[in-house]
Amino acid sequence: MPGIDYTLLRQQLSLAQVLDLLGFTVTTRRGPQVRGPCPVHGSRTPHSRSFAAHLEKNCWHCFGCGAGGNALDLYLAVTRLPVYEGALELCARLHLPVPRRVTPRCQRAARRPP
Repeated sequence: MPGIDYTLLRQQLSLAQVLDLLGFTVTTRRGPQVRGPCPVHGSRTPHSRSFAAHLEKNCWHCFGCGAGGNALDLYLAVTRLPVYEGALELCARLHLPVPRRVTPRCQRAARRPP
């Protein structure tokens, strides 16, 4: 069974999509950068600005808990799912096709004549 191509999935995902899916509340916006309460560790105040995300670069960082990464990392950190199950769930919730990685064994089988 072919696995998931996580590199391609990270390229397809938008941090804005994942933040919207998680119900992120923006408290400060400066161009492509947004700040607000951290969805990973659950900031105590709704006006917190410990979480920073750069929507054009698709990266985020929390200055409170120290977590950071890309859109897939954020979804996995919030849901606490393993990477495979989290990627499948995220693709399903965003109506994205799951990018499959073709292994060399699968390529050989595909090239064989019937």
